[in-house]
Amino acid sequence: MDKKQKAEYLAVARLGAVRGLEGEIKLHSYSGEFSHIEKAGEIMLGGEAGLEDARPIRIVQFLQGGWGASVIFEGFDTPEKARTLVGRELFLPREKACPLRPHEYYVADLVGMTATVNGLAIGVIAAVLDGGADALLEVKRDSGGSALVPFRKEFVGEIDEEKGELEILSSWILE
Repeated sequence: MDKKQKAEYLAVARLGAVRGLEGEIKLHSYSGEFSHIEKAGEIMLGGEAGLEDARPIRIVQFLQGGWGASVIFEGFDTPEKARTLVGRELFLPREKACPLRPHEYYVADLVGMTATVNGLAIGVIAAVLDGGADALLEVKRDSGGSALVPFRKEFVGEIDEEKGELEILSSWILE
């Protein structure tokens, strides 16, 4: 199997509710960290098609407090203007994204991996979904249909980024 090409840009946050009167928008960081976003200065603002129609946007002010973190973007300095950005994703080049610790993975790198059980390919990771307590891996099975597998050590074994394979520990979870 050919090694999957890694995405050049990664989704790092989603824009939430507008705060205050100056166009401040709450940030929901996918990593839980904010320093990489604060340092960016300029970031890619995803459009309706995500990264496909993204455009650069300049961060004018970055704020952090008990509510989490929020930003003000150039040209979006009123609540009305800022509201048009709610729900959009922010993207950074891979090298500027939050650094990974051991046994952490970018979602973009898991999608497209071959799912295996006992060394046999059984499908492909089609998506990683927010499952509340744990992320859920959507496995499109080669035999048809799909299954959701909690991204937990009880269900997911070795992840081989070089081979592009993710081990599912028990086949019963795919039924």
